[in-house]
Amino acid sequence: MNRHWHRYWFTPATAEHLALARIVTYGLLFAIYLPLDDRGWTQVSPVFWMPVSVFHVLSGPPRNSVLIGALQILWKTSLLTSAIGLFSRISTLTAAALGFFLLGLPNCFGKIHHLDGFPVLVLCILALSPCADIWSADGALWRKPETRTGVSWQYGWPVRLAQTLFLLTFFAAGWAKLWHGGLAWMTATNMRSIWLGELFTHTPPTRLGSYFARWGWLCQFAAITTVIVELAALPALFARRLRVPTLAGLFGLQVLIALMLGVYFTPSLVGYALFLPLERCQRVLARFVP
Repeated sequence: MNRHWHRYWFTPATAEHLALARIVTYGLLFAIYLPLDDRGWTQVSPVFWMPVSVFHVLSGPPRNSVLIGALQILWKTSLLTSAIGLFSRISTLTAAALGFFLLGLPNCFGKIHHLDGFPVLVLCILALSPCADIWSADGALWRKPETRTGVSWQYGWPVRLAQTLFLLTFFAAGWAKLWHGGLAWMTATNMRSIWLGELFTHTPPTRLGSYFARWGWLCQFAAITTVIVELAALPALFARRLRVPTLAGLFGLQVLIALMLGVYFTPSLVGYALFLPLERCQRVLARFVP
């Protein structure tokens, strides 16, 4: 048991593999959150202030929109410099700290925005990892003697931990449906109400929700399939044969949610990217990157 546990977390990986994960992760997060603007939250009445987590230390909601704007610029800059590995240690720590604050702030007004939880965790993981030991601007500019290359367990656990947390978020979603809704969640009536109800709160790009809601059997099938695919995320962590079909099912599920309900899980692209065959990309890039 201990041997399997150790192999799961500490299988050696190359420095290039982790570096490529760093480039992909920070690059995607920069592109995804470039339009982010939290300054509007400074105008919300304090009566709605319901802080979560460490936000309880604040006496009230931030009121200085100029400060929030400056922090946003600094955060997005740190994402970019983290991707290229410039001042990597400072950049990754700044990206994690400001990401926690800026992505956590909207959750302090009565609604939890669970879409941003995983990116915050990934930022914290990479900030604590040696993800810039190679393929970084720091190494190219200053040729730091402490920069390490080769194969080590230190380069494997960050990606493995991020993958694990990503799949566990889906399993938790499926488990919560059963725990709180029971078998009633997997009925055609419930799924139909979800498809039609979102039409009044969102602006989906298609009318598929109202179209598919006409067929009870399709609503029933979608409800059961949703829970099964989400619960499959847990065994997919350990069974490689399940991983690809489970990830494909989860991705397809989120695409349908976007088309039918107008709810977009764009930050999840980071999690899917971490399961891509980075080793193949690594071998191609190694021919061009010293």
